[in-house]
Amino acid sequence: MTRNFEVTCPCCETLLVIDPDTGAILREERVHKREHKSLDDALDSVAAKKRESESRLERALEDQKNRDAILEKKFEEARRRAATSTDPPPRPFDGD
Repeated sequence: MTRNFEVTCPCCETLLVIDPDTGAILREERVHKREHKSLDDALDSVAAKKRESESRLERALEDQKNRDAILEKKFEEARRRAATSTDPPPRPFDGD
C-alpha cells in the first residue's frame, strides 16, 4: 500500500494530501489568517483609514482653493509677456 504525500505550499501554507498513484489531490487544508487580532484592532484600523482619507480630502480642497489664484497669476504673466514681446504670434499651420 502506497502512502499519500503531504505537501505544504510555501506561499499560502495550505496542506495538500496527494495520491502518489494518480497525482490527485485528496485533501486540502487551507490556513485562515485573520487580518486583525481583535475587534478593537479592526476598529483602530478603520479609524486610522478614516483620518487619512479626511486629511487627503482637506489637502485636495485647499489645493483647489489656491488653484484659481495660481492660474490667474499664470494667465496675467503670460498676458504681460505677450504684450511686451516683439515676436509675431505663432500660426496654427507652422507646427507641421
